[in-house]
Amino acid sequence: MLPLRQKKAVILALVDLFDFSGSVLPELDEIAGDNPVILAANKADLLPSEMGQARAENWVRRELEYLNVQSIANIGGAVRLVSCKTGFGIKTMMEKAKSLAEEMDSDIYVVGAANAGKSTLVNYLLDENNPARKQSLGGKRRAGNANKWKGSVTTSPLPGTTLKFIRIELGKGQYLYDTPGLLIPGCLTDRLTPEELKIVVPKK
Repeated sequence: MLPLRQKKAVILALVDLFDFSGSVLPELDEIAGDNPVILAANKADLLPSEMGQARAENWVRRELEYLNVQSIANIGGAVRLVSCKTGFGIKTMMEKAKSLAEEMDSDIYVVGAANAGKSTLVNYLLDENNPARKQSLGGKRRAGNANKWKGSVTTSPLPGTTLKFIRIELGKGQYLYDTPGLLIPGCLTDRLTPEELKIVVPKK
């Protein structure tokens, strides 16, 4: 497979708002090339309501400038606050990504650090694209039937759980690909045990 920078692609780069510098891919500019990058800042539902969406997005942009990540400025690039767990912001983000992909006649690729929430995002999209699956799971994933449906993605606090490309059909000949999570030096969640992650990772 050609590197993404050598093909037309819409890049969805997922980062963890609560481990931001540790979840931004240092090689994101190299991965994306001239392709549009939509940076999805996950766990936005856990931010204090008084912070405001515009203020949070501006903070993300400033942090990207500080980390010298420039591909977000590519034509079509954007920052979106989302929650892969609750679905906050995902619909509008995907509408933008699919619109760009249609203009470019390309597919969408999800990239990100291990444990940034990519598999949770993919499972949410699988639910939305398969109402029968969503109804069977009662609107949420249970331990006993989490992988009942073909295409379900195992979610785990351990990094590197997704081991291969996973393809989701979006309709109109468009596909979204979930790529394996990358291990990043300095990422906080990579250094913690599952028990420690349960303590330090915010959930509400």
